[in-house]
Amino acid sequence: MGSIKYLVIAFIYSATLIYPQSKYTVEGSIGIISPFNSSSGLTGTIQLNRSLNENLQLFLNGMYGQWDKYNIYYVPEFSSSEYQYNSPYKTYSADNHSLFSVNLGTRFFLHENKIINLFFDAQIGLSLLSYNEYDLYEFEYPTGQIILVPDLSSAVEVNETLFAVGFGPVFERKINSSFSLYLSAKLNTMLNTGDTELFSKRGTYFLVSAGFTHTI
Repeated sequence: MGSIKYLVIAFIYSATLIYPQSKYTVEGSIGIISPFNSSSGLTGTIQLNRSLNENLQLFLNGMYGQWDKYNIYYVPEFSSSEYQYNSPYKTYSADNHSLFSVNLGTRFFLHENKIINLFFDAQIGLSLLSYNEYDLYEFEYPTGQIILVPDLSSAVEVNETLFAVGFGPVFERKINSSFSLYLSAKLNTMLNTGDTELFSKRGTYFLVSAGFTHTI
C-alpha cells in the first residue's frame, strides 16, 4: 500500500506544480475484464485527468474488478487402451478472483474528426490480486478415463501485490464542451505472477470499458 501512496503523490505533484494552469477532467466507467485462460468478469474505474496541452494528458485511476475461474486445459489419460480421447479437457485451479489496481499514465491525442476523437493510453501501476487456489487430484471413470478435479477442501487464499503495465486506444464522442462519452480497450499485464513471460497467460487480461468524461 505504501507504493500506491507514492504513485498518488507523484501524480498530484506533477499535475499541480509543473502545470498549474491545466484543466482537470474526471471519468467513470464500467467494463468487461477478460483474463487469459479465465472466465470473464466486470470492472469499475474512476479516473482523474490533467491536461498538459492540447495533445497530452496525465491521469491517475483506480480500478476494481472481479472474475471467477482460472482454467487449465489438458488431454486426459486412460488406464486402459480400450478407450482413447484426444480432445483437450478443461478444469480450474483457482477461482473467486478480485483485483484492485492504481495506475499512473499518459494519454496521447492521435486524431480528431466531427464524430470521434482518437487517443492512446499508456499506464503503469500496482495491482492487488486475491483469489482462492486449489490442489488438483486425479479421478478415474469406469471407462478408464483419468481427469483432473480441483480439491475444494484444499483452498488457500492468495494475496499478491503486482507491478502492472497497460496500453490501448480510447474513442471519445464529444457531447458538449464539458461532457463526453468514450469507449476504451486496453491490454494489461501483471508481473510477478509466477510466470517469466511478459504477457503470460496467468497475468494478462483485456479490459473493454465504456464511460463518461466531465470537465471540472
